[in-house]
Amino acid sequence: MAKKLGKKARKFARKNLQSAAKRNRKIRNQFNHRRGPRRGGSAGREDGDEDVPQRVHDSTMVTNDEDATLIHGLEFPEDDAELDADLSDSDGYLSEDPECPYYSDSEDEKADKDCIMEDGLDRQNDDMNRDIKKQKKKLKKLLDKDPEFANFLEKWQSELESYRSNKEDSDEDGMDSMDDDDDSNDGNSPNAKVLKSKTISEWCLLVSKDPKSPALRNLLNAFRDACRYGVHSDGLSMQRFQNARVFYQIITFVLSESDNVFRALLEIQDDANKGKIMNLRNSKKWQTVDPLLKSYLRSSLDLLSQLTDNKILAFVLTRLRASVVLFSAYPSTSSRLVKILFRLWASGDQSLSLSAFLMIREVSSLLPDCLDLCLTKSYNTYLASTKLVNDRNTKHIYFLIYCLVELYSLDVQKSYERAVTSVEQLNAILRQASKTKEKEDLRKIDNWQYISCVNLWVRFLCCHYKDYNLHPLFSEVLQVIRGVAHLFRGTRYLPLRLRLVQMLNELSTCSQMFYPIPSLLFDCLEFREVSQKEQTQRTKINFSSLLKVPKNLLKSRDFQECCVLSAIQVLSAHFAQWSYHVSFPEVATIPLFLLKRLHEQTTIESLHHPIKRLIDQVTENKDFIQRKREVVSFSPNGKASVDSFLQEEKFSRNASFTRFYASVAENCQTKGRKTL
Repeated sequence: MAKKLGKKARKFARKNLQSAAKRNRKIRNQFNHRRGPRRGGSAGREDGDEDVPQRVHDSTMVTNDEDATLIHGLEFPEDDAELDADLSDSDGYLSEDPECPYYSDSEDEKADKDCIMEDGLDRQNDDMNRDIKKQKKKLKKLLDKDPEFANFLEKWQSELESYRSNKEDSDEDGMDSMDDDDDSNDGNSPNAKVLKSKTISEWCLLVSKDPKSPALRNLLNAFRDACRYGVHSDGLSMQRFQNARVFYQIITFVLSESDNVFRALLEIQDDANKGKIMNLRNSKKWQTVDPLLKSYLRSSLDLLSQLTDNKILAFVLTRLRASVVLFSAYPSTSSRLVKILFRLWASGDQSLSLSAFLMIREVSSLLPDCLDLCLTKSYNTYLASTKLVNDRNTKHIYFLIYCLVELYSLDVQKSYERAVTSVEQLNAILRQASKTKEKEDLRKIDNWQYISCVNLWVRFLCCHYKDYNLHPLFSEVLQVIRGVAHLFRGTRYLPLRLRLVQMLNELSTCSQMFYPIPSLLFDCLEFREVSQKEQTQRTKINFSSLLKVPKNLLKSRDFQECCVLSAIQVLSAHFAQWSYHVSFPEVATIPLFLLKRLHEQTTIESLHHPIKRLIDQVTENKDFIQRKREVVSFSPNGKASVDSFLQEEKFSRNASFTRFYASVAENCQTKGRKTL
């Protein structure tokens, strides 16, 4: 009989096998047929883009399996070929000085009972004994019910006993020789001695007085066992620590003092760079320090891999950051460090992520060979973190963006090349979707990873556009934004439109170029009339975690309020940027007309006041600029005169519209309503 597939295998088969896919399509067609024909067009048109109805579990987030998968082609390739270049086959233990002091406790202190591993082993033994008793009871009941099985079991038990006796006879000679070796090494092996608090205190004192003290090797061996505690160590090394206090004493001292100790041994200053370290590798003092330093760095990485407490991880990273330059002597250890750092950077804990990024930036600055790896890993980690966006991780994603921009600012020219490659990939996906209009291609754009990638390069441009020649990249990003905005129309995609308009506002601010963004908003602000029942229903909506609105929320009062208020926020930012420009009357003419029409069409009373207030403020500022423009003598062709128009008022920021925009931004922050 064929072996039954496991749970994961059955799940994979249901999703991917051709027969399962055919059955799913048949069921889906039957469901759609019973449900009746759908109104609307393709995915690129308003309101209708899916043949399969979605079930929304959270009103603030709509996700599916396609959106949760990483878009192939956006990530940068990684090369791990040299990961094990400088690893050795040794176990990492350092030879210790037999004259180094060890202290033992008195008999009445009962040190054996204080051993932290002993208690754990006792609990494990008790659990195992209980499990064995249960299994024996079950086996006894089975033997009573089935005599044939009892005979079968006795037959195999006798054969097993004969096999064991033969094996014991063949292994006696080898065991005797091993016992002799163990008897000769029991007193000298570092694993055989239990470390007491007094012993560690004495070693720490000796190392603090003289970094060349033999006690340093003992401390590093103890630190190695502590870092591998519970995972890589054998039973003897696990029993080295008398109690938890000894464990933390070793970890704290070695992490706090090792950097100063190794710098004193190598005779290097705090500002030493990679070149200085590489020059020392041929010296005699490096040959002495090399095994000690290698043991410390590798043990520290083992500790980072095993720890689960975020506060302790942040402490370890803070102490280890001072020794980043020492990693330059070991390329594979540096690569392993980078991988661990990016895993911690994407953890989501604010303090731990910040500590990890500070060390990533230190590695990228002090180890030039690791810069490419850091740029690649940071981008791919960011893409993986944006597969799913919800209310809980939006702040963390903003933090990752700021970190990426700062990291890519270390080498703008190298980062520019990567940015061009990434934006070209975005453009290729956009062209394919615009050409085919197929659902699969459109989902690659209506996707958090795609939009987050565009947002990243917008922030990068805003930081460096004035100082570097990034105009080709600027044009490519602008083309992507406008293409996505025109590809997805309709009220359902208003959160996506708001996000794209905010990006255009940022690009306009950094480049001082005008973009007619109101046209991208008002074609989405066309609402159906809200019934009395729908006006009483309250639904929590947060555009910061949405790209597409669920259809069941399109007629809700809260959704329409959120749409209009978010549009007012974005339009206010757009008008505030050009509120002192000489062409503001022309900029505001068409948007004023559209705002007045929106004010007349909306049926929600609570929206009349904010819309009317924006209309009044824009009209007032338009009249103000018109009056100032009537008294000037320069023509529109005079660029210098146009740029100097109302500069004093702009720096004083006392204009009415400036104060209005400040109040709008403050209200949005207070209520937690944010479009980006």
